[in-house]
Amino acid sequence: MSRTRVEARLAFWSALTFGSLLTSFMTTRPVRDALVVEGNADRIPWLFTASFVIFIAITPVWGAAVRRSPRRVVPASFHVFAIGSLVFAGLARWNVGVHVTPYAFYIWAAVYNQFIVSVFWSLLADLVGPTTAKKLYGPIAAGGTVGAFVGPLLTKYLLELIGFSGVMVLPAVFLELAVVGTIVLRRAADQLDVSNREDAPLAESPWSGLQKTVQSPYLSALATFTMLTAVAATFVYYTQANIVKLELPDRIARTDYFATLDFWQQFATFAVQLVVAPLLLRRLGPGPLLCILPLLQLAGLIGFWLAPSLALIAAVHISSRTLAFGLTRPARELCFTVIDREDKYRAKNVIDTLMYRFGDFISAWGFFALGLGVGLVALSSLLTAGWIALAISLGIGFRRRTKESPA
Repeated sequence: MSRTRVEARLAFWSALTFGSLLTSFMTTRPVRDALVVEGNADRIPWLFTASFVIFIAITPVWGAAVRRSPRRVVPASFHVFAIGSLVFAGLARWNVGVHVTPYAFYIWAAVYNQFIVSVFWSLLADLVGPTTAKKLYGPIAAGGTVGAFVGPLLTKYLLELIGFSGVMVLPAVFLELAVVGTIVLRRAADQLDVSNREDAPLAESPWSGLQKTVQSPYLSALATFTMLTAVAATFVYYTQANIVKLELPDRIARTDYFATLDFWQQFATFAVQLVVAPLLLRRLGPGPLLCILPLLQLAGLIGFWLAPSLALIAAVHISSRTLAFGLTRPARELCFTVIDREDKYRAKNVIDTLMYRFGDFISAWGFFALGLGVGLVALSSLLTAGWIALAISLGIGFRRRTKESPA
């Protein structure tokens, strides 16, 4: 089989698997939001804090789990979250812990989404080299966007038929489909001429991911870039929410407004991932692409401060999220294809989960302390300068490492 056909097969099954994973999560997001609204929304920073603490606890557990056979542990982790989904479905079905379950489910959903996406891309980074990744990561990400479309639609149209608890079973179904997908895409990747075909054991230390992240300048830059991405996203999210709440007091109108924005954002993201991302990743590499989102989100925050409006929110929401998922995510994932195999599973998981949730944690409390004002804009300007410097350094580091790992 020619390399082009192998790559096409790998892209198809990877996109299908990623689509299944995002479908599984997106079926739960409307459930999560509906449950948490029944509680106190002011507790959301505490929920972010709880998610961050849980990832601190998960880090050594995952580091130990992947030691013997990391490629087999990835689909096994999908089984674990499928079981968790069924547990929450049972709690909802029999109204167990009605005052605690909404918050527990919110935290579980936050951990679940961040974790399964991270380990999926860890597996891909292990299976393909940077040259192949430049061609395939855009279309693979587009498969996830299709899943992000399908998930809420399934929840919307099946809710009356199978009920609230029935919808909470859906993630388990799609997680098991993703397990099948990982088996097939691994077989497809075996036909690529990459140097690392064996599922060799990793080093003993379960904390090596955190240690390497701190010790390596390249991994530290990736970790800080990821943290700043979460900080900026949370600042923009809270700012938009506050403005929309003032402009559209009616709950139905707000829901319709955000639903419309999400639809066009998903549509634009799919187009960028499928057409633009592969072209720009091959020609420019990750560095220049990682610089775009910081500039756009800073401009959006300044605009919200000077002249807030629903039209501006629509423009910033659609463009920033399209860039985040259409270009920044594939470009950032590309940076992980040139690190050591152990770091692809351990350090990458620390960066994607622990560091991202740390960004959520500090930004949620920071926004409540600063509000939308000159202090937030000044802080965001400083963070953006550092964010762009990190993007440039990652681009340089990626090019240097690519020469050492050109597959």
